[in-house]
Amino acid sequence: MKRARILLLSLLLIAIGVSAVDLSAQAGILDFFYKTKDVLTVAGNQVLLNGNKILLSGVAVGDPHSRLTNDQRTIDDYEVISKEWKANVVRLSVHPGVWRRDEKRGKSMLEEEVKAARDNGLFVIIDWHVIGNPNGWYKPCPWGEYHYYSYSSNFNIAKDFWKYIALEYRSDRGVMFELWNEPADDKDQKWEYIQDYMQRLTDIIKSNGAENIIIGPGVWWTYDLRGVKNKPLSGDNIAYAWHNYPTNNSRYISWDLAMDDLYKYYPIFVTEWGYTEEPGNMYYSNVDNYSENLKKYLLEKGLHFTAWCWHATWKPTMFKANWVDLNEYGGFVKKLLADIENGWAYLNLEETKPLDCDTQKRITDFIKNGVDKNSIYIGEGERKAVVFSFQQAFGRLPESDTDHEDIKLIANGHWPSQRSTVAEAKAQNTFRYIYKRESNMDYPCDNAAITVMAYGLRQRAENRNLESEERGLIIFKSLYNHLPDSTEDWNILQAITYSGASR
Repeated sequence: MKRARILLLSLLLIAIGVSAVDLSAQAGILDFFYKTKDVLTVAGNQVLLNGNKILLSGVAVGDPHSRLTNDQRTIDDYEVISKEWKANVVRLSVHPGVWRRDEKRGKSMLEEEVKAARDNGLFVIIDWHVIGNPNGWYKPCPWGEYHYYSYSSNFNIAKDFWKYIALEYRSDRGVMFELWNEPADDKDQKWEYIQDYMQRLTDIIKSNGAENIIIGPGVWWTYDLRGVKNKPLSGDNIAYAWHNYPTNNSRYISWDLAMDDLYKYYPIFVTEWGYTEEPGNMYYSNVDNYSENLKKYLLEKGLHFTAWCWHATWKPTMFKANWVDLNEYGGFVKKLLADIENGWAYLNLEETKPLDCDTQKRITDFIKNGVDKNSIYIGEGERKAVVFSFQQAFGRLPESDTDHEDIKLIANGHWPSQRSTVAEAKAQNTFRYIYKRESNMDYPCDNAAITVMAYGLRQRAENRNLESEERGLIIFKSLYNHLPDSTEDWNILQAITYSGASR
């Protein structure tokens, strides 16, 4: 009993202390008690999980409030999304109308959904689901102005929402905040128009002690990111959203123009994309092979995503009306998530001959589990890069015992037994660009640089030097004017950082 009283007194003293310090200190104390093992941060154009690079891919499930009107959408879905669909992130969309009409229940249902998602190992994006400009035009709700799914752009409601969300979820860094779903108007739009509003929301979140990743929007329904890199949101852990549907390219500007190379500077979350097989629908996919082109775009540029929508009526839907059978789009998303999770999505299989089941399993086992202490320790992302580097160097995936011994050597920073004159010639050209001279393979440092770039040798875990890598990043950016965003780029960075070659 005495021990219980001491504990209670200690907790009371802590509570008194919390009330007497600033909000950032409060967050620190709360983190001490409640923080999870999942800490997502932003470094350059990468998202890091506890300091290690991660790609977030999953689905958008719509508004938690929709469970009241459709009992076939339940919190049990998160177990399916995580375990069967192999996603690692979900997007929850909160409509301003829910907050205005039923705030108490809206908070409760959001809390239930976030908890269910996190309990199933999923990261969460909370999205303020406005379609319109701050304090300006917004899309009319077909069910009336005061319906739950109103898109009201009232900025005061948004400020109140983000203050609550910051205080409620600041202790879980696995939850991310998407500030504004889709800025939209019937006029030409520019980032400068909404930047100040988005900065004010960012500042509200930060001032209430939250260091969670903040995802800013573009304009023109979050498709146009031009201008953002010239006047970005200030603060740490900033990323940006991008929305992409089949008609964007034909109705407005090309993907590359809309992206404006922003992915080279900040993480990009494609928080909405999707298509339907129904001709005449605005999401109709028969536009320049939309699905395969977008898949390639996502993977090549390292874009995070949540496909819209895990639903049977909110278009473009993944389910048929029975909420059981998948349509073509749902099947495409499910396969893409599985291919990303097991590493196959990155291996350009269409460029190689078909593999037998045993070879596929052997490669999958290497990517998922590693084969020795170092390949296990460096992580799944690095193992994927090893296989991809082997494929780039030799024009095939590893098949034979010799091939698999070589990917093991590459993962441990050792020269492979096989050589590729094509890959080494390409590395020679890159060397010439970086060092402004010809390489000499009799010099160990030059030899190391060429070999690392040609075959993707990974640095052994115990030999990594983060300070050296930071310097290498500075050199890489000065040479290429962007941060590394492909396996080839990271191989070049490894050579710059660790080979010892110099001009």
